[in-house]
Amino acid sequence: MGKVKNTKKKQARHNATGMQTNAEIAEAESLQTVPMETILPLIAKLSSPDANERAWAAAGASNLLMHDAGTRRLMLSKNLIGALIERLTDSVHEVVVEALGALRNLTVVGGDEVISEMYNKSVLTPVAALIPPLGNMIDTMLSGAAISAEEQDKRKTVWDWAENVISVIWAMAENSEKALKFVNKLDMIPFLMSFMSNVDKIPPKVIVAAAQCLYTLTDDNPDCRVVFVKNPTYIQPLKNILGLNVNAEEELLIKTLAAGIVINLRTIISPKASESDFSDIHGAVLPVLSGALSYDLQKASAEAAAAAQVTNAQKQEVDLSKPNQPATTEEQALALIETRLQTLQLALELIANICTESVEGVNHEDEQEEEWKDDAGDDDEMEADEDEEEMEGAEKKDNDLDENTLREMEQLAAASAETPMDLSGHPIINILINTVFPALINLGTPTPLSFPEQEVPTPATVAPLITAQLATTHLRAIEALNNFLLTMADAVPGKWWYKHRKSDAEQCWVWLFQQAGTVAGKGVQVGAEEKGQEMRGAILDAIVGCLWTLARGLDTHVPLSDFHIPALMGAYSSTTSDSMRVKAIGCLGVIARRQGAIEANKVIGEFLINLLKNKPSTDACVEALNAIFDIYADAEFDYDLPVYVQGNFNQELKGMVKMVKFMVRNIDRRKDRDLRNRADEASMNLVEFVKYKEKERR
Repeated sequence: MGKVKNTKKKQARHNATGMQTNAEIAEAESLQTVPMETILPLIAKLSSPDANERAWAAAGASNLLMHDAGTRRLMLSKNLIGALIERLTDSVHEVVVEALGALRNLTVVGGDEVISEMYNKSVLTPVAALIPPLGNMIDTMLSGAAISAEEQDKRKTVWDWAENVISVIWAMAENSEKALKFVNKLDMIPFLMSFMSNVDKIPPKVIVAAAQCLYTLTDDNPDCRVVFVKNPTYIQPLKNILGLNVNAEEELLIKTLAAGIVINLRTIISPKASESDFSDIHGAVLPVLSGALSYDLQKASAEAAAAAQVTNAQKQEVDLSKPNQPATTEEQALALIETRLQTLQLALELIANICTESVEGVNHEDEQEEEWKDDAGDDDEMEADEDEEEMEGAEKKDNDLDENTLREMEQLAAASAETPMDLSGHPIINILINTVFPALINLGTPTPLSFPEQEVPTPATVAPLITAQLATTHLRAIEALNNFLLTMADAVPGKWWYKHRKSDAEQCWVWLFQQAGTVAGKGVQVGAEEKGQEMRGAILDAIVGCLWTLARGLDTHVPLSDFHIPALMGAYSSTTSDSMRVKAIGCLGVIARRQGAIEANKVIGEFLINLLKNKPSTDACVEALNAIFDIYADAEFDYDLPVYVQGNFNQELKGMVKMVKFMVRNIDRRKDRDLRNRADEASMNLVEFVKYKEKERR
């Protein structure tokens, strides 16, 4: 049962959602690629001796890059990147600004490969050279000092200049470790913090860019950490932003990004806190993050669909003579919705990580693993000589606890799990259960625009970028929900939420199955390989993970309906995702432990045995074995005799020992140590479990 923790933070960037292919498909269907005879003269004019033509060409290129994927590919094939980078050292300021804008657009729609090419062509060198004059100009503006006429002209574009410089640097730093090291040497933090310290004097779009860049740079970056340690005053402007009242979508995104930066810097802000106890920091940012979750996705979806239909109807052939046409009302509406969805995704990621830290703090000791000596070759030779003689042969040391001792331990554990405290008054728990949890349910519910239609030959949607953002928002919400459920099960004493908010937990179970049906769509199997429907599969995977976590928290109180067990079995059978298969097995394993449900146990038990017979993946095999060990651990369980014994499960498992050992030997410990360790443990437990069950009823 996995915690969801995002380590690569790309969701806040425009259309960095993994759904770009769908958008490009829709673009290709609705827009015609600009012909080469239009593109070649434009690129040629980037080297014109006339500065006006160079500026016009850079602006035209910026416009065309946003037109459609086919046009972008044609332009990039003619070394557009190199030509634009060359213009960053142009003697005319307007040309530099237009070329920088085109490169910024490339980071937005070009994808990681294009960004890597930009880095390899040394885009950061001329961009970095623009920072000192830009910083000086902004300082002069903020101070109100007198300036020359030439400087006055440059001021007209200073905020576009600043936004584009920061955005290009951010994209580079986010894309690769090499670029990040380069950016660290630029001493960017003082430059970026100057924007965060003047949020009331600088346009929000520039603050957003600075905050996004800081969010990336402060994420697990020791070089950046040193700067904040040496300059503790940098923390206060971030705290000030957390307390601001916001009236616009960009301002809300700034506030959410500031919360993310504070979380990234928590070990500096609270250096004496333990590795997992940052309750003061979490208490400060949770109200901000939970407030950001208040958004009606269903209404936004309807508004986006209406605006997109108008925009699509108005699309005309690109007019290169007007490269900087103002956005229409509908385009502005779509941009605001997209910004809000980006804010939601960031807030959801941060909440998921806060929950993860809570769980990890409780389970820190449980996750310490013993190091293995890498002498796999000798081990494998010894294992090859082992067979089921172990099952019938050598005596083992009897370290089992007698029944009275075991019963006493169980009673003590049950007593310690009870807590008389009313935890609903705890500030963090109160926000999580009363604000965050209901919001996660709302944000995890698909809208009519959330997924491309399931049709042949290609999936289509009226607003591909909004659809991509909506799907990603649902996925982030379900992932955060999983971590919320884990926190309530593992970090909150006595599973307080599952006992005192039992109806919420049960309704969540029902809701998850409803959403699974909606996401799966019109009877179409959704697997990782189905082009255009990848997000459906990812969300279904996350939903099954939530069901597993919820089943463990509810224990015997899972509100099962007749179709739930078959649905989970169907989830295993219909997906190509090994992750989803493991989660389905885990969930079924918990459900099967209920007393008074012998028939359900039999259905699940036979399913697990047949699954193992079909030689599943190693992960699925390990999870199925562990489920069987837990389900049939005691002969006192009411289903043990009629299902395990009378179903001859022990003999079935005994016949699988060689197969399991062979599977284990084929795992390279050097390539996947964790899987090898888990498989080794399952294999050894299988041998002991079968011997134990043979003796249990003698």
